[in-house]
Amino acid sequence: MNMFRRNLIWLIAILALALPFASGAEEAGPKAPDFSLRTLDGKRVKLSDYEGKVVLLSFWATWCAPCKQELPILQRLLDKYEKEGLAVLAVNIDDPKTVAEVRRFVADRKLRMPVLLDGDSKVLGRFNPRHSLPFLQAIDREGRRAFHHTGFTSGTEKELEEQVVALLGSGKTEKSESP
Repeated sequence: MNMFRRNLIWLIAILALALPFASGAEEAGPKAPDFSLRTLDGKRVKLSDYEGKVVLLSFWATWCAPCKQELPILQRLLDKYEKEGLAVLAVNIDDPKTVAEVRRFVADRKLRMPVLLDGDSKVLGRFNPRHSLPFLQAIDREGRRAFHHTGFTSGTEKELEEQVVALLGSGKTEKSESP
Protein backbone atom coordinates (compact mmCIF):
# COMPACT_ATOMS: atom_id res chain seq x y z
CA MET A 1 0.00 0.00 0.00
CA ASN A 2 1.50 3.36 -0.92
CA MET A 3 2.08 6.10 1.67
CA PHE A 4 -0.63 8.41 0.30
CA ARG A 5 -3.30 5.72 0.57
CA ARG A 6 -2.19 4.72 4.09
CA ASN A 7 -2.26 8.38 5.22
CA LEU A 8 -5.70 8.81 3.67
CA ILE A 9 -7.02 5.77 5.56
CA TRP A 10 -5.60 7.12 8.83
CA LEU A 11 -7.16 10.54 8.19
CA ILE A 12 -10.57 9.00 7.51
CA ALA A 13 -10.32 6.88 10.66
CA ILE A 14 -9.35 9.89 12.80
CA LEU A 15 -12.18 11.99 11.38
CA ALA A 16 -14.69 9.20 11.96
CA LEU A 17 -13.65 8.98 15.60
CA ALA A 18 -13.60 12.76 16.10
CA LEU A 19 -16.93 13.53 14.40
CA PRO A 20 -19.20 12.85 17.41
CA PHE A 21 -17.08 15.19 19.53
CA ALA A 22 -16.98 17.95 16.94
CA SER A 23 -20.71 17.86 16.25
CA GLY A 24 -21.94 18.53 19.78
CA ALA A 25 -24.10 15.42 19.62
CA GLU A 26 -24.62 13.78 22.96
CA GLU A 27 -25.92 10.45 24.10
CA ALA A 28 -29.70 10.72 24.15
CA GLY A 29 -31.17 11.49 27.51
CA PRO A 30 -28.38 12.14 30.03
CA LYS A 31 -29.77 14.07 32.98
CA ALA A 32 -28.25 17.55 33.32
CA PRO A 33 -26.50 17.99 36.67
CA ASP A 34 -28.43 20.25 39.00
CA PHE A 35 -26.68 23.28 40.41
CA SER A 36 -27.41 26.35 42.48
CA LEU A 37 -25.97 29.82 41.77
CA ARG A 38 -26.71 33.39 42.84
CA THR A 39 -28.13 35.91 40.38
CA LEU A 40 -26.93 39.47 39.95
CA ASP A 41 -29.81 40.37 42.31
CA GLY A 42 -28.49 37.99 44.97
CA LYS A 43 -31.28 35.41 44.63
CA ARG A 44 -30.35 31.72 44.63
CA VAL A 45 -31.45 29.85 41.49
CA LYS A 46 -31.32 26.11 40.85
CA LEU A 47 -31.50 24.48 37.43
CA SER A 48 -34.16 22.11 38.78
CA ASP A 49 -36.40 25.17 39.36
CA TYR A 50 -36.86 25.17 35.56
CA GLU A 51 -37.93 21.54 35.10
CA GLY A 52 -40.82 21.42 32.64
CA LYS A 53 -39.23 24.17 30.54
CA VAL A 54 -36.71 24.05 27.73
CA VAL A 55 -33.63 25.74 29.17
CA LEU A 56 -30.71 27.27 27.33
CA LEU A 57 -27.68 27.62 29.61
CA SER A 58 -25.36 30.19 28.11
CA PHE A 59 -21.89 30.27 29.69
CA TRP A 60 -20.22 33.60 28.93
CA ALA A 61 -17.82 36.34 30.06
CA THR A 62 -17.69 40.08 29.46
CA TRP A 63 -14.29 39.76 27.75
CA CYS A 64 -15.54 37.11 25.28
CA ALA A 65 -16.26 38.69 21.86
CA PRO A 66 -18.43 35.83 20.51
CA CYS A 67 -20.43 35.89 23.77
CA LYS A 68 -21.29 39.52 23.06
CA GLN A 69 -22.78 38.40 19.73
CA GLU A 70 -24.64 35.39 21.09
CA LEU A 71 -26.38 36.91 24.13
CA PRO A 72 -28.63 39.37 22.22
CA ILE A 73 -29.71 36.50 19.95
CA LEU A 74 -30.60 34.40 22.98
CA GLN A 75 -32.57 37.35 24.37
CA ARG A 76 -34.54 37.57 21.11
CA LEU A 77 -35.26 33.81 21.29
CA LEU A 78 -36.43 34.23 24.88
CA ASP A 79 -38.67 37.15 23.91
CA LYS A 80 -40.19 35.09 21.10
CA TYR A 81 -40.61 31.70 22.83
CA GLU A 82 -40.87 32.38 26.56
CA LYS A 83 -44.65 31.81 26.52
CA GLU A 84 -44.07 28.40 24.89
CA GLY A 85 -41.83 27.33 27.78
CA LEU A 86 -38.34 28.59 26.90
CA ALA A 87 -36.01 29.81 29.64
CA VAL A 88 -32.53 31.23 29.13
CA LEU A 89 -30.02 31.35 31.97
CA ALA A 90 -26.91 33.43 31.28
CA VAL A 91 -24.15 31.95 33.45
CA ASN A 92 -21.36 34.49 33.81
CA ILE A 93 -17.86 33.26 34.69
CA ASP A 94 -16.12 36.61 35.23
CA ASP A 95 -14.11 37.17 38.39
CA PRO A 96 -16.41 37.94 41.35
CA LYS A 97 -14.61 41.28 41.79
CA THR A 98 -16.04 42.50 38.48
CA VAL A 99 -19.77 42.19 39.27
CA ALA A 100 -20.25 45.93 38.61
CA GLU A 101 -18.86 45.45 35.10
CA VAL A 102 -21.19 42.48 34.54
CA ARG A 103 -24.16 44.63 35.67
CA ARG A 104 -23.17 47.36 33.18
CA PHE A 105 -22.75 44.80 30.41
CA VAL A 106 -26.23 43.35 31.04
CA ALA A 107 -27.87 46.80 31.31
CA ASP A 108 -26.18 48.10 28.13
CA ARG A 109 -27.53 45.13 26.16
CA LYS A 110 -30.96 45.23 27.84
CA LEU A 111 -30.76 41.55 28.78
CA ARG A 112 -33.84 40.37 30.71
CA MET A 113 -32.75 36.77 31.22
CA PRO A 114 -31.51 35.79 34.67
CA VAL A 115 -27.74 36.27 34.96
CA LEU A 116 -26.14 33.70 37.26
CA LEU A 117 -22.67 34.17 38.74
CA ASP A 118 -20.20 31.28 38.44
CA GLY A 119 -17.01 33.13 39.35
CA ASP A 120 -15.05 29.95 40.09
CA SER A 121 -16.32 28.24 36.89
CA LYS A 122 -17.32 25.10 38.80
CA VAL A 123 -20.69 24.86 37.06
CA LEU A 124 -19.09 25.56 33.68
CA GLY A 125 -16.67 22.70 34.35
CA ARG A 126 -19.56 20.30 35.00
CA PHE A 127 -21.08 21.05 31.59
CA ASN A 128 -17.94 21.89 29.62
CA PRO A 129 -14.68 20.53 31.08
CA ARG A 130 -12.69 22.36 28.38
CA HIS A 131 -14.04 25.71 29.66
CA SER A 132 -14.40 27.07 26.11
CA LEU A 133 -16.64 30.11 25.59
CA PRO A 134 -19.28 30.78 24.66
CA PHE A 135 -20.79 27.45 25.55
CA LEU A 136 -24.51 26.82 25.13
CA GLN A 137 -26.18 23.77 26.68
CA ALA A 138 -29.83 23.04 25.85
CA ILE A 139 -31.87 21.12 28.40
CA ASP A 140 -35.22 19.55 27.51
CA ARG A 141 -38.44 19.70 29.53
CA GLU A 142 -37.45 16.57 31.50
CA GLY A 143 -34.14 18.06 32.59
CA ARG A 144 -32.02 16.08 30.11
CA ARG A 145 -29.19 17.42 28.00
CA ALA A 146 -30.45 17.88 24.45
CA PHE A 147 -27.66 19.56 22.47
CA HIS A 148 -24.77 21.91 22.98
CA HIS A 149 -22.87 24.43 20.92
CA THR A 150 -19.33 25.56 21.53
CA GLY A 151 -18.40 28.96 20.15
CA PHE A 152 -20.61 31.23 18.12
CA THR A 153 -20.61 32.03 14.42
CA SER A 154 -22.76 34.77 12.97
CA GLY A 155 -25.41 33.33 10.69
CA THR A 156 -26.23 30.27 12.80
CA GLU A 157 -29.21 31.92 14.48
CA LYS A 158 -31.73 30.16 12.21
CA GLU A 159 -30.32 26.70 12.99
CA LEU A 160 -30.35 27.45 16.72
CA GLU A 161 -33.96 28.66 16.52
CA GLU A 162 -34.97 25.48 14.65
CA GLN A 163 -33.37 23.35 17.38
CA VAL A 164 -35.15 25.32 20.11
CA VAL A 165 -38.51 25.08 18.32
CA ALA A 166 -38.03 21.30 17.94
CA LEU A 167 -37.38 20.97 21.67
CA LEU A 168 -40.35 23.16 22.56
CA GLY A 169 -42.57 21.03 20.35
CA SER A 170 -41.58 17.71 21.84
CA GLY A 171 -40.58 16.23 25.14
CA LYS A 172 -37.88 14.21 23.42
CA THR A 173 -34.16 14.85 23.70
CA GLU A 174 -32.69 15.37 20.26
CA LYS A 175 -29.23 15.10 18.87
CA SER A 176 -27.89 18.00 16.84
CA GLU A 177 -24.78 19.49 15.42
CA SER A 178 -22.88 22.58 16.46
CA PRO A 179 -23.01 25.51 14.08
